This record gives sequence, C-alpha cells and structure tokens, in this order.
Amino acid sequence: MDSIGESSWPDFAYYSIEERVRWIFDHYAEDEILMTSSFGSSSALLLHLIHKISPDHPIYFLETGYHFEETLAYKERLQQQLKLNIKTIGAPENKHRFTEENFTYEHNQDLCCFINKVEPLSTLRKSHKIWLSGLFKYQNENRKQLGFFDRKADLLKVYPLLDMTPEEVHTYFFIHELPSHELVAKGYSSIGCTHCTVKGSEREGRWSGKAKVECGIHL
Repeated sequence: MDSIGESSWPDFAYYSIEERVRWIFDHYAEDEILMTSSFGSSSALLLHLIHKISPDHPIYFLETGYHFEETLAYKERLQQQLKLNIKTIGAPENKHRFTEENFTYEHNQDLCCFINKVEPLSTLRKSHKIWLSGLFKYQNENRKQLGFFDRKADLLKVYPLLDMTPEEVHTYFFIHELPSHELVAKGYSSIGCTHCTVKGSEREGRWSGKAKVECGIHL
C-alpha cells in the first residue's frame, strides 16, 4: 500500500496540470510510478508533461497487434520530438495469434481486450504503486464519475488531466506545438484498435453499436 494515505492527497482542483504531475514525482519514487500511453488523439499532452518533469521516465506502449498504421507512425513521431523512453509490451505470441485466428474481436471484445491489453499490464500493475493516466471527464459518462485519485486494490490511479475541457486540450496542443494524430483530421476522436474503432465524437466511435464502453484496463 502507499505510504501516502488518502487523507494526504491534495485537492488537485487548485493545482495546474503541471503542478499535479510534479506532485506525483515529488512524492513517489520513479520506479513506483507507472506511465502507459496508447498514443491516441490526446496522448501527447500528458507525454509532454512527463517529458518536462522526468524526461527519461519509461512510457509503456501496449502493442495489441491491431493498431492503425497512423497510430504507430504517431508514436514514432512523438518519440522523436519528445525524446521519449518507450518500452513496448504485449500479449504472448500464441495468445495474440488465437485472437487473430478466432476473430475474437468480432464476437467477444471483452476477451480480446483481456488477452491483448488487460493481462499484459497485470504484471506491471503489481510492480508499481501509482499509475498516471490521461483520462478526461468529458470523454464518456463512466469517466464523469471519476475523481483525481482512484484506489484500485494495491494500485493508486491518478488522473491529472481529468477536469480539462476539449478547448483547453486543443489550446495546450497549439501553445506547445504538439502534433496531432493523423486520424483526428479524418473524423476519429478516440482511437483504439482497427477492428473496434470508427469515426465519431469523443468515445462514441469505440465499440460502436455495442454495450462495451471501456477496454477494461481502466476499470
């Protein structure tokens, strides 16, 4: 468990987004902090903050095997621009191959996400105390209910960007000259795997027509 209890968590509503991230790095050791990125439409914002505060901090990328080519290109572009220390993880080859041959993404999206996302992250979760995540309240109803700090068993999740508006996100990208994901201009707002992502506003393009709203790693 954390040495910093819930009573000591700050009220991030009075902190800037940079102050929030700095607080985490001031109060936890580097090897206690987990940072992952999907290199989606808004990922560059938190990555830029990490670059400013702890340039060599590991950024874990989940290679699901189903990413858009544009996402992989965006990852390379951000890695070069921000000099990111990216480490790629993913499912064992035999398990990923099962989802390909079984077309699991078509008839059991939860199982496909578990194999290619949730399970590969499980070991990393156990070896860290805190997980920084770039979720926003405006993305869907589920995320509107989140607070800045979210205790998940022995892992504390922190959402330093949670209360930002779409306009504030756009302004941050503009001021800091951050590149946009190529698919954003083509009508994609939230970008995941190719089989489960269509054009749409915010998260409505993810698992369109299905009851599913999250891949599982944030639940």
